[in-house]
This record gives sequence, C-alpha cells and structure tokens, in this order.
Amino acid sequence: VTCRIHKPAEEYGFAALRFYSGKFVALKNVRVQTDQNGLPVSTVREVALLKRLEQFDHPNVVR
Repeated sequence: VTCRIHKPAEEYGFAALRFYSGKFVALKNVRVQTDQNGLPVSTVREVALLKRLEQFDHPNVVR
C-alpha cells in the first residue's frame, strides 16, 4: 500500500503497487455492520454494482 486516497465515513481507499506485475491498483476497505436483519441495503447495492462491473474489459475497472 503506497498511500490512503479516500476516507468517506468509515470506508478507506488506498493506492497500492502489485508485487508481481508492478502495476498500481486501487483498494477499498469497507466496514460492514450487520444487524439482526442481515446486511445493510447500501452494501448489497455496492456488491451488485461491483459484480456488474466485472463484465467490462476496461483499464479503469479493477479486478
């Protein structure tokens, strides 16, 4: 991890350098708070969006 690039609320974004390829990547650390009913709606939405982004072969979409 080279630096922190983002901090909204309780989520952190980082820039990192991949060890084997030497390419810069973005990392996101998301704190998921569960309650008696399961995951928050925002978390479910974000996971669904990330799954949809997997289909795109674009240099700005991180795998």
